[in-house]
Amino acid sequence: MRTVLRSGGGFALVEATEADLELVRAGFDGAFDVDPDDRPVAPPSEIHRAVVVDQVTGAPLGDMSWHRVSWGRTYACGAWNMGIGLLPSARGRGAGAGALRLLVAHLFATTDLDRVEASTDVVNTAAQRAIEAAGLRREGVARGAQLRGGERRDMVMYGLLRSDLA
Repeated sequence: MRTVLRSGGGFALVEATEADLELVRAGFDGAFDVDPDDRPVAPPSEIHRAVVVDQVTGAPLGDMSWHRVSWGRTYACGAWNMGIGLLPSARGRGAGAGALRLLVAHLFATTDLDRVEASTDVVNTAAQRAIEAAGLRREGVARGAQLRGGERRDMVMYGLLRSDLA
């Protein structure tokens, strides 16, 4: 039995099992995968994962991850950075926006951090629409922030404050 983190709108976020993640990984097309880099980096704080599933069939549609980031040295400067990857077959039916909304609701309901953020490639207009439909506000562009296909890629940055929901 899967543990449901949040559900609604025909989608659910469930705790990720290794079997679910393997199914999702097997179906990805890698369209926005970053270039491999073997140099060591300091790991972020714990990375949390959930699988996006169709609420009716239970079929995996993709996965989400989130981790704490910091904009300063105090706890109050923390934020949740989230990402989503949908299987090609799940795209274009609202799963991205629905899952992002569910994760935002889950994070604000279960933690005391006041900011959630996400980013996507400047050419990934579908992801931009999903992030905006989930209520996040476009905050700007981080130039050359990601390396993919041997090229530096610009990323559109989005954020949502707890106070934005009031």
